[in-house]
Amino acid sequence: EEARASGASAESVRCDVADEASARAAVEAARERLGGLSVLVNNAANRDPSATVVELDPASWRRTLDINLTGAFLMAKYAIPLMAEAGGGSLINVASQLARVASPRSPAYCSTKAALVQLSKVLALDHAAEGIRVNSLSPGAVETERLVHRFGSMERAREAIASKHILGRLAQSEEIAEGAVFLASDESSFMTGADLLLDGGYTATV
Repeated sequence: EEARASGASAESVRCDVADEASARAAVEAARERLGGLSVLVNNAANRDPSATVVELDPASWRRTLDINLTGAFLMAKYAIPLMAEAGGGSLINVASQLARVASPRSPAYCSTKAALVQLSKVLALDHAAEGIRVNSLSPGAVETERLVHRFGSMERAREAIASKHILGRLAQSEEIAEGAVFLASDESSFMTGADLLLDGGYTATV
């Protein structure tokens, strides 16, 4: 609604990225409603319950992999041909600083985010000739409802993890969005197979 109010064209479609038919339908909707696709941001994510591998239910493990990794694979599988038809595009997989450093009791989440970085590199290699750039974007902790759900309140989240970022604070969603806009735009036209790290210095001391 905000996009339309500003004069931009905006469409929405319901999609379960872990379901192949749903992912294919979402891409087809882009063809039908928008006439094509030039940018894809794979941002769907699930965080497994806090648990060690021994404690984690296999169904929870599979669910996180299905959304975080298989979902990105399926969306890329059907979006890339559509991008190629248009002469190219930019595909962005949202990973995490936890692709580089481990977080306790998060085996599925950390594993899938690391895999997304590597998947992005493979896609970049395979589809550069079609004019398609593929990069990953790795944010630090962002002030969102997900943190509130995890810690009980944003204040508790700040107390627990803000100090782990050398800037001493958490990211705002707009700051991460600017990174995605950069990767989607011609400003990053010579950038592919890279991981854009926006982590407030979280990994600098590791």
